[in-house]
Amino acid sequence: MDAHKLQLKIFAEPAATAELTLDPFIVIFHRWIKERLLPELVIDVANYAHVPNGPGVVLIGHGSDYFIDRLDGRLGLMSSRKRAGLAPAERLTDLARRTLHAAALLEREPSLGGKLRFRPGELLFRLNDRLAAGNTDAAFAALKPEIEELGKRLYAGPFEVTRVGGPKDLLSLRITSNAAAPLGTLLERAGGPPAADASLVA
Repeated sequence: MDAHKLQLKIFAEPAATAELTLDPFIVIFHRWIKERLLPELVIDVANYAHVPNGPGVVLIGHGSDYFIDRLDGRLGLMSSRKRAGLAPAERLTDLARRTLHAAALLEREPSLGGKLRFRPGELLFRLNDRLAAGNTDAAFAALKPEIEELGKRLYAGPFEVTRVGGPKDLLSLRITSNAAAPLGTLLERAGGPPAADASLVA
């Protein structure tokens, strides 16, 4: 994939969507910055929690951002890579590692009291670059094999890759599996917690 503006979202369990507000994540993300819990440069937090079904609370980084959002009315965590730096063949796996690692940190977050759990059996990939590819049948066909390779790495059982959205939306592919392992297992299969990436810290 010769594009670097990539996004991956993992959705929260429905119970978390009903129980949690977004305000606690402002404090959580500020602490992540202070304690340097991510192996990349993160510099600020933006609060859009007042926007219905919007971007929520954003941890802003030099090379990537992390959103705890309610887009489409569903709570989830999305990582959004903004800069190049890795070889094209490495970008999807790296994105998965960073997304799953951040999700695992949130599941263990003491201030949330165990209320936040993610659904390892559903991931949403988006290409945040309309110039690179639109949400078309041709673009989906070209990208699908790479997303399927990621699915094979993460899921031991069957999974499905489907295109979502319309022509005016970003190119979006949903990966679903009924045989998904726990979040920690998916992170291990992706390669474990991410290493420092010079393109994200310089």
